[in-house]
Amino acid sequence: MSIFENLCIADDEEVQEFLKNVAKNIKRIRQEKEITQLELALMIGQKSSAFYANAENSAKNRKFNLSHLYKIAKALDVEVIEFFKK
Repeated sequence: MSIFENLCIADDEEVQEFLKNVAKNIKRIRQEKEITQLELALMIGQKSSAFYANAENSAKNRKFNLSHLYKIAKALDVEVIEFFKK
């Protein structure tokens, strides 16, 4: 067996589930802190809540990037690792 036969270690479905879990954790923490989507969107430099809402709800193929995760963690006063818990 060649080392190049199975280079893909995670299929698209698995990656999508991971991203949904991250978004779900962000949403839960945001709600626990009683911050609205618009407030958090503005805190991380988004001009409206549209992108933020779609990323948080895994809609329209929108996703948070590493910069977003860092800013969201700072805004919510949590460690980034909190977003990755199952």
